[in-house]
Amino acid sequence: MNFSEARAEVMQLLNRVDPRDLQKVLNWIRTSDQLDELLSDNRKVILQNISEHLRVRLPPEAMLPSETTAYSKMQQRIRPTLHVDGFLYDEDQVDALCEEGTMSRSYCLSCGSYRTAPLDFLSHSFSVSELQFLFENVLPDLSGRTLVDVGSRLGAVLYGGHVFSSASRLVGLEINEEFVKLQQEVLNKYKMTDRTQVTHTAHTHTLHTHYSTTCCEVEQENTGPTVEPRAVSSCLGALRQVLFSQTLRTFFNLFR
Repeated sequence: MNFSEARAEVMQLLNRVDPRDLQKVLNWIRTSDQLDELLSDNRKVILQNISEHLRVRLPPEAMLPSETTAYSKMQQRIRPTLHVDGFLYDEDQVDALCEEGTMSRSYCLSCGSYRTAPLDFLSHSFSVSELQFLFENVLPDLSGRTLVDVGSRLGAVLYGGHVFSSASRLVGLEINEEFVKLQQEVLNKYKMTDRTQVTHTAHTHTLHTHYSTTCCEVEQENTGPTVEPRAVSSCLGALRQVLFSQTLRTFFNLFR
């Protein structure tokens, strides 16, 4: 049902309301928190639908063969690390995959023994809940502003920004052409191109990633002011990414 059809349905419904109660219904529509909750739930459903759409288009680890640098960095980690994209798989879905044997949370310290240790899980994306918290509680009001996601990958921040914020423009910069095509496909399918765009660029340093994977402690201290979601959201667990607030402010000014 599109907007015109929904409006017609609402008008027909209101025409059937007892005239003595019509004003009460209109006041309820204007002031009720129940409609806000419905809207919030619908926004999450949209993101969950996008997540489901992407899951069938990508391998379980959500990494492409062309991501040679990302694979190399994961192999350099001291402990075995499994890439599980937070936007595609929530904790319940990871548990289900582990139960069916598709995925494991542990690795064997010595083959054939019962000595096991937990795998490190690494995600390049925010989960749906993390995106909602980020746009509704961490970032300021983005009305009239442009948000730039450097290294937009699957586009989770762009989709989250479209449904959870009033940003006038959402711009994704991605170096991997395959991910650019995938994001554009989603933007077209879910009609988000009105204020969201993704650009393929080979001249951008990817900042949207994990400090623990790319920087040592000294390098982290020298990167300037940052907003680290995991430091402000204990209720959501450790948010696995760092927002470069200073960089975003610079881009805000560039794209105004």
